[in-house]
Amino acid sequence: MMVAAKRATSGSDFMTFAGRLSVITAYLAMAFVGAIVLGMI
Repeated sequence: MMVAAKRATSGSDFMTFAGRLSVITAYLAMAFVGAIVLGMI
């Protein structure tokens, strides 16, 4: 994945990938924290 990112000449594709990755990471983080909070209650 890193090689493909470096190989991409246009920065738009990388920004789109980074945006999707950040959204997925934030969603997983919220789900993980939510599971912990529900577990504590």
